[in-house]
Amino acid sequence: MIIFFLIVISACKKEISVDENAQSVNQIKSIADSIIQNTKVPGLVAIIIDKKKNINLSYAVGLSDIPNKIPITKENTFRIGSNTKTFTGTILLQLVEEGKVLLEDPLSTYFPNYPKSNNITIRMLCNMTTGIPDYTLIQGWMDAMEQNPAKKWDPTELVNWAFTENFLFEPGTQFNYSNTNTVLLGMIIEKVTGNTLEKEINNRIVQPLQLSRTGLITSGISFPGPFSKGYYLGSYVAGDEQTEVFDYSYIWAAGSVYSTPKELQHYAEALVEGSLLSPKMQLKRLTEVNVIAPNAAYGYCLLKRGSFYGHNGTVFGYTSSMYHSKERASTIIIYFNGMLEIHPDYLFNRIVNLLYGKDY
Repeated sequence: MIIFFLIVISACKKEISVDENAQSVNQIKSIADSIIQNTKVPGLVAIIIDKKKNINLSYAVGLSDIPNKIPITKENTFRIGSNTKTFTGTILLQLVEEGKVLLEDPLSTYFPNYPKSNNITIRMLCNMTTGIPDYTLIQGWMDAMEQNPAKKWDPTELVNWAFTENFLFEPGTQFNYSNTNTVLLGMIIEKVTGNTLEKEINNRIVQPLQLSRTGLITSGISFPGPFSKGYYLGSYVAGDEQTEVFDYSYIWAAGSVYSTPKELQHYAEALVEGSLLSPKMQLKRLTEVNVIAPNAAYGYCLLKRGSFYGHNGTVFGYTSSMYHSKERASTIIIYFNGMLEIHPDYLFNRIVNLLYGKDY
């Protein structure tokens, strides 16, 4: 009788858990549907994995191709934007482990001609505390992009644009997110290894993780498909497709990787669980972070949101969120094939608050 009673109680708890999960999944789908119905986002894909709650949701809604009314799918590739920074940062930290780079090395060790290069360290480049302006926000560079969107950019050109403006603050004293920092890291990686950044990402991350549809675009306007078409440049303009307009050398080490939602899930789990770095270096990466906003901190090319680590991304036509929590055994990957005022981080916030509350 006692045994039977315990079994019944256990079964009831399981049933309640299943019902709660089903309710949560339906709510997540409803929020995603609402975004498509009430905004100009063409389509979105969301992967939500929680191994403790036994949630495994892959959801796609909306369109991949607006004029032809082709639905977006979970198998499409997309541009992951600044999630690329985690790839670049991971390789840099691997080189530190190998003794080829020191986090306290000044930039002048590799590129002595840049202003204040003696005062800028590799660590500062990683954690966005150099004070170097973001070249993508400089009007002259933006004008050049608009005039010739298919121009192939050399990384040194991008960095030189940044140094046409004054430092935002003295190196090491404040935080400011700047794509220039990560481009410089890419240049350092190439100088130290003698290989292209594309080859290093392929050899050190893509191949070990067996990612067959992920890679860095060094130059060119296209990327491997089949892909979701990307739309808009920050605000809605009917028919404004941006899939193959700009040469992606413009963002390179800071944002030119493409992937699929499933492969990005696999990568995010490896990134945060620690299979790409030694336990010592991984601990350093996860703990040495600077608070930049409520419930948000930034470290070695890595964004922390509550117990979740990862990054987000925005490039022309595409926006994305990529986060994993080791504590929650949870991974959340989201992308929109639209660059608009609403960002996938909005959906990420809705999901984690729904599943875990404010203490996520």
